Amino acid sequence: MQLTFAMLKFMDDLNIADIARESGVSRATVSRVMNGSPLVKAKTAALVRETVTRLGYVRPAVRPGPKPRAASGSRLKTSSIALIAIGETRNLFQEPIMAHIIEELQKTCRERQMNLLLDQMSSPDQIPLCVETRQVDGAILMVAGRHPQRRECIARLASLLPSVHLFTPGHPLSSVDHVTVNDVAVGDMAFRNLREAGCQSMAMVNAHTEFLEALHVRGRAFTDRANEAHLPVHFFSTKENAADPTAYWPQPLTVFEDFKAVAASIRKMPAPVGVFLTLESAAPSLHAALKAEGLLDNAHCKLLIAGTTPHFVDHLEPKPILISLSFPEIINVAVDRLLHRAQNMPAQVLTFLVPPRLTTGSPA
Repeated sequence: MQLTFAMLKFMDDLNIADIARESGVSRATVSRVMNGSPLVKAKTAALVRETVTRLGYVRPAVRPGPKPRAASGSRLKTSSIALIAIGETRNLFQEPIMAHIIEELQKTCRERQMNLLLDQMSSPDQIPLCVETRQVDGAILMVAGRHPQRRECIARLASLLPSVHLFTPGHPLSSVDHVTVNDVAVGDMAFRNLREAGCQSMAMVNAHTEFLEALHVRGRAFTDRANEAHLPVHFFSTKENAADPTAYWPQPLTVFEDFKAVAASIRKMPAPVGVFLTLESAAPSLHAALKAEGLLDNAHCKLLIAGTTPHFVDHLEPKPILISLSFPEIINVAVDRLLHRAQNMPAQVLTFLVPPRLTTGSPA
């Protein structure tokens, strides 16, 4: 359909009053929604955002009123965002991987001249102080473990201010933007590189003591490719606190307590064996067990690890193959989307799957 001059002029002249009239609410309500006020009901806020998207309204770069003393490239009200942990912060921040994530997030915020606040939420009724006092323009959300009210907490925060859910392939809400690594691509890349290295059998090692969907997705993608190629594959998993590994990993499966048992079983498999560790935190222990068994020095197996944190892998010799989860790119995509949502209030929600990349020890 061709746009007439009058229609183009209407689009150029759109203002808050137009949005209010089309939405059937007051101008004050539209203003509150645009500024992330927690006083507006979720249903009303969603209606206003849908109207903004439908009419193509973009908030002006220059607004009436006092000008800020320092220019900010983000054009946001507070130039601050929050990283909000849903669940027990202590459990989440005990992971060394979190230090790497926070460092990348701080770096990204500094480059954009923004402040980063840390906060926590345990129930839908416990609104983080930085949100309640409107200190931030948006929030990046991370869930600690399998929090029983994660859906309600995410939905509550998203109704109060622009939000992006970070990580977790089992994203519980389709109404909130989501940014994560492409875990299927991680498993696929692991298999392809070990296969190209000449491996005749495959071993998938899951060494995390709690059920994480990301690791399950990576491991199953890896072993599905091995099955399609008619290669023997063996599963190794630790005992878990809240789940029985035999309930979701197929046979042959070894539930182990000591990596020596893993190394002894791998010795019996057709060589060379492609060993895929789904998360980097156990890399030093698995690497030491394989080396002690003489499996790395004589090329009986090739070790590939999914992860990004140098703390776990930099000192390992011989160096394993590494698949980076691309944390810097994930963080940048999440912040980009958060700023877009804070400035333009799009009604549509999106999931961004960031591809992994091979970083070290790639076979020729």
